[in-house]
Amino acid sequence: MNTTLPARKHDRLPVVAAMAALIALGCFPGISAAQGAEEIDFDRPESWAMKYFASVTIPTQMGPPEVRLPWSIDVDLELGWIPHLSEEQRRVGFNGVKEEDLNRSPVMVRPRLRLGLPGGFGLDLSWVPPVEVQGVKSNLFSIGVDRALWQGERWSIGARAYAQVGETTGDFTCPESVAAYPPGDPENIWGCEAPSSDTVSMDYFGFAVTGGYRLNAEGTRTLFFGAGTTSMDLVFQTDAVTYGFHDRTRLETDGWTSFINAGFSWDAWERSRFSVEAFYSPLDVRRLDETTKNDPLFNIRAMYKYRFDRKQ
Repeated sequence: MNTTLPARKHDRLPVVAAMAALIALGCFPGISAAQGAEEIDFDRPESWAMKYFASVTIPTQMGPPEVRLPWSIDVDLELGWIPHLSEEQRRVGFNGVKEEDLNRSPVMVRPRLRLGLPGGFGLDLSWVPPVEVQGVKSNLFSIGVDRALWQGERWSIGARAYAQVGETTGDFTCPESVAAYPPGDPENIWGCEAPSSDTVSMDYFGFAVTGGYRLNAEGTRTLFFGAGTTSMDLVFQTDAVTYGFHDRTRLETDGWTSFINAGFSWDAWERSRFSVEAFYSPLDVRRLDETTKNDPLFNIRAMYKYRFDRKQ
């Protein structure tokens, strides 16, 4: 069956409404809303959405490799831009048929703590606390370990390992704004009877090579860059009631992504430092009637750092 939707919204409403009812009953071929876990390809639209937002949270070093005094402490605050997704990008449900409500907060705010360790290592801890924003609540904890491997007069090279565990909960499949309409209404063609409580788990680990270049001898202004690869283990747990059907579909996917980043950092005043970087990650996706293509994440990140101890 050809599942391509007609171009005009008012023409496609009866078609999509019929598809929604069939999916709710588990009768639509190839797009089942069956209960239980389903392992899906890493380039399916649902997988693309999960790895897109997981990539937003990858904790880069946000600075050049450096040697810190053992047990020295930095307290950081990171802001990450979350790009606005188009209608095509938001159409990820049921293998690219259903548009989901994925545009929520335009920024991610994350406090971070960096601790100098013996042997030239640095420990980086970060946390997205469970504060509800635009109907979405995240609880994400990440850890990173880095070390400068070589330092010259201006250039430096380092390495970094990182990992994250946690989840984000929100009404993605049945948003409150849609569930306010009766099931079958043109504004609620998928039959949402109440706001959903969907959960996406974003666990991963990865490795990166980092580098830096001092623009002045004091190192108060520095360019930095990096490249990394991430192994992601992602799960989307649906919790929605549509047309009287309690959808508990669980989608699981895993695979590797990569990224590059580059930025500029500078000392603003004593013990304080600012960093800004651009982050790019190519992400494969195969939407309906399309071959696999790259629909990447590109975002900008900023960080304020306060140092309680000076670096060596």
